[in-house]
Amino acid sequence: MNTETQNLGIDEQLFRDILSTAEHNTALHTMGISITYLGPGTAGLKMFCDPKFSNHMGSIHGAVIAGLIDNAMGLSMEASGRRGVTLEMSVNYIAPVMENTVVTAEGRVVYAGKKTAVIEASLYTENGELAAKGKGTFYLRPDTNG
Repeated sequence: MNTETQNLGIDEQLFRDILSTAEHNTALHTMGISITYLGPGTAGLKMFCDPKFSNHMGSIHGAVIAGLIDNAMGLSMEASGRRGVTLEMSVNYIAPVMENTVVTAEGRVVYAGKKTAVIEASLYTENGELAAKGKGTFYLRPDTNG
């Protein structure tokens, strides 16, 4: 288990299950994403912006930023005890994210019904500047609690 990830108040078994699943998540590892905290309906992530993900101007490609935001939203949903898949998402790119920096993402469940959830995430540069904001609708699996 990742001892650097903080449990901010979710069930200990749920916390361990999420981290165990994340250990085998190839996308998280490939992108250099780590989970910094999990709380009730919230998740914090960080990512080193490897130059392999940058464009010709030295900023991180928007698709990589969208992937980080999607993961922050999905993990915040899992931290609420539910699982699902992204139905749709939008991302507003606000400031460039430069290579060789570390960014943080914070996901938060806004609403969770019986079948769908609305979740948002914010992405910050290492200077604390808001770089992107995402919002998504997720289909909630019926076999998870709600």
